[in-house]
Amino acid sequence: MNARAFILFSACLALCLCMNGCAIVKPHLEISRTTPIDWGLEGAGSSAITVLPFIAHDQEERWGIYAGRRMQEYLLADQAFERVLYAEKEPATTPYVLKGEIEALYFGGTFTQTRVQVTLRIINRRDGQTRYLSTFSAAAENRGLDLELLTRKYVSAPYPEQVLNGILKDLAREIALRTHAEPSGAQGPE
Repeated sequence: MNARAFILFSACLALCLCMNGCAIVKPHLEISRTTPIDWGLEGAGSSAITVLPFIAHDQEERWGIYAGRRMQEYLLADQAFERVLYAEKEPATTPYVLKGEIEALYFGGTFTQTRVQVTLRIINRRDGQTRYLSTFSAAAENRGLDLELLTRKYVSAPYPEQVLNGILKDLAREIALRTHAEPSGAQGPE
């Protein structure tokens, strides 16, 4: 065997050994968002907000506390407000209050998707009006392809914490964009 054939054979053998037993895993995420109330948060970035623990429907109370604390962290990281406080219960002393609900939190396991649905509300304490209301739902799974047999590989879905954190980060980023926007002069409800 000449040297060129030997190198080609060695490269093919190494490639086959690397692919043997490997799988390609691709995350898949379906997102749905509705924002029925958006009266604007322009100029609120120089103000303060209190984040309350989220109400966790059909879940343990710790999920609501976890979501509230993480939302506080993300709002601070995105500098959505000048001050972001966390309080276990009302009354809040800041001009704005953030209340949230975890309406669905389901770990899919191997064969089904992980589903999370969060509703978030920002209330202006001066007039008691909801300035921003958004519902965000996501379903996530990992899809795999076995390279050896070219068949579907069943891979565990992402943990609910991962999906919940992604939702909260997106919501905090969206709130930060709204609070740093220039006032448009639009008036809320009278």
